[in-house]
Amino acid sequence: IQTIPDHAYLWRAIGMIGTAVAPVFAPLGFGSWQPAVALIFGLVAKEVVVGTFSSLFGVAEEGAGIAAAMHGIFTPLTAYVFMVFVLLYIPCFAALGTIKQETGGWKWPLIMSVTTLITAYVVAFIVYMVGLALGFG
Repeated sequence: IQTIPDHAYLWRAIGMIGTAVAPVFAPLGFGSWQPAVALIFGLVAKEVVVGTFSSLFGVAEEGAGIAAAMHGIFTPLTAYVFMVFVLLYIPCFAALGTIKQETGGWKWPLIMSVTTLITAYVVAFIVYMVGLALGFG
């Protein structure tokens, strides 16, 4: 009998969540589950995005391994679109907590979260469409 390590269930759950969320990002050119998972974990801190990719692909965060893995899921255009989205979407949980503490409630952190998500999506979509129109697809 082959046993499955305990963490394998966690990876399956993460993959299922990423697969469920991925279609939302398809209009931006990166509709596979790995970028979706990286964006979800990137809510903890933006620098976690790269670490998530290295964990998903079992490679180091620097070097040929991660570069090869990224070539498999991103084109140059979709990589730029992904970076635009990451730069503009919700800042880390610590920033949300600070906004909540400073404003005394959840109203402004929620407004900021919705605003930055919409801004990131719209700007990334525009970058993707302009890139496709210019032949970078």
